[in-house]
Amino acid sequence: MQNYKDIDISAWTKVGEGGEGSTYTNPETPDVLLKVSNHTLTNGSLEAVSKEFHSSKAVYDLGIPTPEMVEIVRVGGDYGILSQLVKGKKSLAKMSGENPDSIDSYATLMAKLARQFHSTEAGGSEWIPSHKTLMLEVLDHTKMIGGKTLERVRAFVQGLEDAPYLVHGDFSFSNLILADEKPYWIDLGHVTHGLPMFDLGHFYLYCNIFGKQKRVQDIAHMTAEQMLRFWNSFALAYNGPEGLDAFNAECKRYAGLDVLLLGHIQNLTFSERFFLGQLAKALTK
Repeated sequence: MQNYKDIDISAWTKVGEGGEGSTYTNPETPDVLLKVSNHTLTNGSLEAVSKEFHSSKAVYDLGIPTPEMVEIVRVGGDYGILSQLVKGKKSLAKMSGENPDSIDSYATLMAKLARQFHSTEAGGSEWIPSHKTLMLEVLDHTKMIGGKTLERVRAFVQGLEDAPYLVHGDFSFSNLILADEKPYWIDLGHVTHGLPMFDLGHFYLYCNIFGKQKRVQDIAHMTAEQMLRFWNSFALAYNGPEGLDAFNAECKRYAGLDVLLLGHIQNLTFSERFFLGQLAKALTK
């Protein structure tokens, strides 16, 4: 069993916090960032942290701009990742919230970078699994939908191409940062390969549906109206004006798949599972 270096968190200063975990810096290691995963998601497990470390490294090796991984460490009863500290960075979400007049230009930039990301082949890495296979496993275990709805959704997923292209897995303006105008993709613990539409459905869900929630607005540093504006500009730049309605309709359908995936990886109450099941059913029609 591999031994991991122990980190004394009291010597580190928290500099960020999100749904996936918290980040810290230490003046004694000024070029390194420590990320400690959210204990409620990982329960102190090495598996999720190891997946993020190795999949991020695999994406970095493919030439995608992302902070370089350094090592996995122990932090009390949890695990963490030491990686390259990108100095002066700011997420596209925060930049958009601070400069709402520039939302359209930020969305256009993200669309350009997303098309580059989505045109990169995964290269057969064991750390970048098939998103199609993942979705079929989700459907084998889901309790959120059933009957004819489940049969219809399973048939749809089975008919999809198992494409070789990178899928971020948590694709949003919060996971694209800029530093001195240089972009970096971050939080790659859910990266897979497949159709780009898996990412686009996730982002559609975030901006158009979950963006109505105050908690999501606080994370995104934007209002619901600003997130919707960002999506509309992003979709136009990513797809082009021709067939835009059909593009949005397809994103909505894949958003339903993302709801089912979300329900699979999170511990939901009965009421949450029921609500999301109804949402998935409506989106995948």
